[in-house]
Amino acid sequence: MKAKEKKCSDCGNMRPIFKNITEDGVRLRLCTSCARSHTTPKKNTTRHTPIKQFSDKRAKRSAAYNVAKTIFMMLDKNKFCPVMSYLHGKTVPTTDIHHTNGRENDRLTDQEYWLAVSREGHDYIHANMDIAREQGWITHDYKDE
Repeated sequence: MKAKEKKCSDCGNMRPIFKNITEDGVRLRLCTSCARSHTTPKKNTTRHTPIKQFSDKRAKRSAAYNVAKTIFMMLDKNKFCPVMSYLHGKTVPTTDIHHTNGRENDRLTDQEYWLAVSREGHDYIHANMDIAREQGWITHDYKDE
């Protein structure tokens, strides 16, 4: 039985097709001689290691901070936002930790300067620095605000 002949994509002759390949979305039908001479581009086999989002030291500090934050937020005294209570007399549940003395270096995990606040209360503190300082919600100067 004779093989069915088709037109070779490379040489254009009617011959039995030996190999079907796809390059850049185009299907190529190659005869035996063209398939031997045709080189397929090799796939990039180089493996790239992605750049870390955080250093190991920073990731370790963040993990410790998240654990401490969860425990801090569960304390009875930290259930409701003092800012919203002061402003509107409402009891709004807390969602954030406000760092009254900044977060630089070891102050990130220093609970002495933490204040549990709601998202609205946290936004209010940063939008109204003078009142926040008067109330003791901020105890240092922000350089960028």
